[in-house]
Amino acid sequence: MNGKVLLVSIVPPRNDCGVRIVMHRHLVQRKPFDLHVASNADFADDLFIHTRLRLPYSLQRLRKSRFGPLFGKWLHDYENWVWPLGVDRKLQRAIDDFKPDVVLTLAETGVCHMAARAAKRNGIPLAVLFLDWFPIMPPHFGHRIFQPLLSRRYRRLYNQCDLAICTSDGMKEVLGLHPNAHVVYPMPGKHPAPATIHLPKSGKFRLVYVGAAQSFYGRMLRGLLDLFRKSDDLELIIVGPTGDWPDAELERARSEGSCLGFMPPEKAAEVLAGADALLVVMSFEPDQELFMRTSFTTKFLDYTAFHKPIILWGPDYCTPAKVATREQGALVVESAEPQSLVCAVERLISNQDEFSRLAEAAKRLNEGLFNPDRLQDVFVTQIEALMKPGTACPPGTPTLAPDGGKG
Repeated sequence: MNGKVLLVSIVPPRNDCGVRIVMHRHLVQRKPFDLHVASNADFADDLFIHTRLRLPYSLQRLRKSRFGPLFGKWLHDYENWVWPLGVDRKLQRAIDDFKPDVVLTLAETGVCHMAARAAKRNGIPLAVLFLDWFPIMPPHFGHRIFQPLLSRRYRRLYNQCDLAICTSDGMKEVLGLHPNAHVVYPMPGKHPAPATIHLPKSGKFRLVYVGAAQSFYGRMLRGLLDLFRKSDDLELIIVGPTGDWPDAELERARSEGSCLGFMPPEKAAEVLAGADALLVVMSFEPDQELFMRTSFTTKFLDYTAFHKPIILWGPDYCTPAKVATREQGALVVESAEPQSLVCAVERLISNQDEFSRLAEAAKRLNEGLFNPDRLQDVFVTQIEALMKPGTACPPGTPTLAPDGGKG
């Protein structure tokens, strides 16, 4: 019989993008545990939410009213600082009824601390997923003055949990020593050969990007797209949400077929299969440095399944660039100038040996360091260890990174 895991998360597992898809691949697609999900997310009932967590009625009603945006920051502050201090009756009822062996939560700014208090109160081991540095992400903090305190509490959760699953070597390095912390790169999907392939019609060398195309990523991609338009030999295809693009730029990109919008993974696979090379971007903006040092983009792992050259455009301090350089698994462009990326692509086109080497490197990563079966084994083994008294790592024990080295 599978062990029981109670997942407490601001987002439930969902097969679309970001941390949702990582949790979906670990916990739903492969079903290693009996799973109960408690969440305050506003998603449909069929997305694995068994217990809905809600702010007090008056505050929930205010958030949904036309005054919600006006009081948004204050509501976030309440959600982050006051709400987790109480005993949520619905969460406690879920624990009483489901009787989980482990409480698993996503480290963020509010609900995860409610989960941590509930786990401690009920004497249940606590496992935490450190997948993004949420305290510095605008949708997740209220007033900016609280950001340093939220990051401090994020670190404290890391020190207090029984098991820490870190999304990257950089996340583990920034958070520091922990007796039972493990690096598990974001779970890639299993990508069977698509039924159809979105092939280029222009005969140009096609570079494809799939992922978030808004905010700092969007600014990089829009600048790059301008340069690609000037080339007779190159084209850039972007698959992803573009909600903050200027209307004129978005309409132009759509009309010329450069921007395809968000696609579910199986449809995005059709575009990836028709690419010549695949693009990963990581921001160079100074205020995003902590995020870049700690995050690890899921698309990098997903790309490797297609055995095509991967070009990583990002600063040398971001973890994906460090891993790509160490493993010689991608072409890394460490200059913020879009022209540097264009020149790198043009050099790659003229060097068939390097093109073949990078394609083989992607295959090697997919079969080795980024192998989904191996990552799942690390994930499941460490959670199962919490279910068996005496099997968790004692304090001071060095943990193993995914490559088998000491973390």
